Amino acid sequence: MKNLIIYFKHILALLFLPFLFTGCILEEQEPEYDVVGAVGTIATLTASNSTPEVGSTVTFTVTVYSEHEPATELRMNRVQGGTATNLETKTFTNWNVENSYVESFQWTVPENARGTAVTIQFVLLTQSNFTSSRNITLNVRP
Repeated sequence: MKNLIIYFKHILALLFLPFLFTGCILEEQEPEYDVVGAVGTIATLTASNSTPEVGSTVTFTVTVYSEHEPATELRMNRVQGGTATNLETKTFTNWNVENSYVESFQWTVPENARGTAVTIQFVLLTQSNFTSSRNITLNVRP
């Protein structure tokens, strides 16, 4: 009889065991919050040539995404002495927050860049005017 009681205790414990584990499962829901402003992301930035010659054309490939709100612009700037000068701007009107985008820019190396390190900056602007930026440096041959 004592063995039978122990047997039933074990069976009862095994029956309640699944209920104990289900209480530990975390729900796969994102917390509720309002996005006031979202920052896009420049995921990758590459240049076709990092040591160009004067007069050559460098192609920049930029992968961007903004998952909480649409991006509105992608700017290519040249940074000299802490000052950014806009070289080209691409505007977006139909942004899908579920996609990433690959954009290309071209820049012809000017004579005044000979023998210098040139910093090219890319800035992604979202609908709330939040920005993210990423720089790439080219070493122009003398």
